[in-house]
Amino acid sequence: MASWTESQIIEDIQVVFPTRDDLVSRGIGDDCAVMRQSHDLVTTDASIENVHFRLDWMTPADAAYRCLTSNISDIAAMGGQPGPFTLALGLPKSMPFDDVHGIITALRTCIEDHDLRHCWLIGGDVVRSQTLMFSITMFGSCPGYAPVMRNGARPGDDILVLGSPGLSHIGLSILARASDNACVPGANQTNARRDCTSQITADQAFNIFLQAFRRPIALPSIATEIARQALATAMMDLSDGIRTDLPRLLAQSGCGARVDIDALVPTAEMREAAASCGLDPVSAMLCGGEDFGLLLTSPPQHSDAIRHLALHFGTPCRKIGKCTRASLEWFESGLPSDRKDTSFTHFGERNT
Repeated sequence: MASWTESQIIEDIQVVFPTRDDLVSRGIGDDCAVMRQSHDLVTTDASIENVHFRLDWMTPADAAYRCLTSNISDIAAMGGQPGPFTLALGLPKSMPFDDVHGIITALRTCIEDHDLRHCWLIGGDVVRSQTLMFSITMFGSCPGYAPVMRNGARPGDDILVLGSPGLSHIGLSILARASDNACVPGANQTNARRDCTSQITADQAFNIFLQAFRRPIALPSIATEIARQALATAMMDLSDGIRTDLPRLLAQSGCGARVDIDALVPTAEMREAAASCGLDPVSAMLCGGEDFGLLLTSPPQHSDAIRHLALHFGTPCRKIGKCTRASLEWFESGLPSDRKDTSFTHFGERNT
């Protein structure tokens, strides 16, 4: 059994996240945090071991980083500036304190990697749990401008994707293939999987994909600027993949689209990595999730401004289609596509 206490964990959190007087008048240590300013946006995201992550594929610190990135991405999807957040942390009693401390410092690293001024842990709860779990509630703001909803797309709008779809899914597939290969009769499967994961991590060719899966980076800076300049009519983050998320945006907007799958061109590195685990790289770009890029619609006269912003922020930008008055249609090589939808769903539902 580990030799830490709840009070020790809270004390460690207070060291890594001391009270920010510019955000709260009362922070960690009381029953509630007392905010100094109002926030327009709020989001909650949970991450549970063996549902959202596996500890033979990533560290507890990686899992915490990913959960925080998901919340940052949700605020960014509205064009908001990520702000203070609370954390409910469920810990198995057997977890070493070094891993617990790694979780806390990974949250701080995630904030720094995203260069966020007002994003800070201000409170929460620590409980004993059968498995490791996180639940984060984050506040965000849109000072002086309106948040971008999903319901503003109109026929004639361009459909743009910002970020690098498919990287995280390829990383997941690499780890899954390695894990399957490690499951040999008579072997200690947990140790074999971890050994195989360690070998893969040492392969420099896979680093970009494993990093995208374990410690993804969201796009809050460019999203904020797009919203501030009112360049997008609708926007959401790509947490579940283009094939799943685009129908959601279109349903909210009440329009259809014609999508050109050929606009999703994988790099040579993506093709090579995907081939190593028997994956179609285009399907990974279309159906893979948890890259936390942005899917947005924009009037054609604003698309060039978005491309210039993407160039400024070093963010890949692709036009993948146009909104229409008709239904959603997927095309490939100029013909209607019969490509299978391989998107992950929690409850087995599929978009039609």
